[in-house]
Amino acid sequence: MADTRRRVERLIDTDPVIKKGLQRGIINTRALARFILDDAGLDSTEDAVLGIIRRYSFDQVILSDNGQSFRDCKLVLTSHVGLLEADPQRDVVKQIAEFASVERTTRGENVTVAMRNRSVRVIADQRSLERLQQSLSPKNIIRYSNDLSEISILLPPDPQSAKRIIASFTSELALNDISVEAMTDCSPELSIVVKDKEAGHTLDVLQRMLKETVNQSRVFFSSKRKAGLLRSRPQSFADILPQLQPLGGLSVL
Repeated sequence: MADTRRRVERLIDTDPVIKKGLQRGIINTRALARFILDDAGLDSTEDAVLGIIRRYSFDQVILSDNGQSFRDCKLVLTSHVGLLEADPQRDVVKQIAEFASVERTTRGENVTVAMRNRSVRVIADQRSLERLQQSLSPKNIIRYSNDLSEISILLPPDPQSAKRIIASFTSELALNDISVEAMTDCSPELSIVVKDKEAGHTLDVLQRMLKETVNQSRVFFSSKRKAGLLRSRPQSFADILPQLQPLGGLSVL
């Protein structure tokens, strides 16, 4: 039974569509149990898998301590940026460092520079980046793209909270079929680069996810009752009533 539970939870963990659907309560859990039995070839019963799914969906997906971490996030959108990846040779890295210094100190422009295993990545204003591209030897340029937008996300200082937030953002982008040109983790800041034409939609998706997560940190449904509300030390009935109204379908007895 323990092996079945681990395999079911692993399948949910690695499928952002299923995980988000469970979180939002829009998946038929019995149908999901039948799917998992057929797809994973488990030696178990439908009711046993259903029980594992129900415990996972109500006890693990929604974590009440996520709210503060996500509430501290800040989103900043910068349009018309370019992305350049170059060979990390010593002279190339030196030239990029000088470029970043001038852009930040003289022009006041934001520049993201990240060293990778086999390249150095630069994200900056596309007009400025074009000048850097032209100054580099073509053989040292691995990739260059323009007409992009950068969404910078200021992460909380706690490493575990930051990892949880990055995973949530990645899953949400995949769920909404958003093509990410680049993602760079320069803690305490996460940089997500998309096409200019997708920037508005991407920002809306991330803002909606932040709002939903913060709300879920205060309100969730209990597996033991049809509908329940949890909030830290409510002051009075009048204090929690405004949170009941947006849920719909609830009556006050």
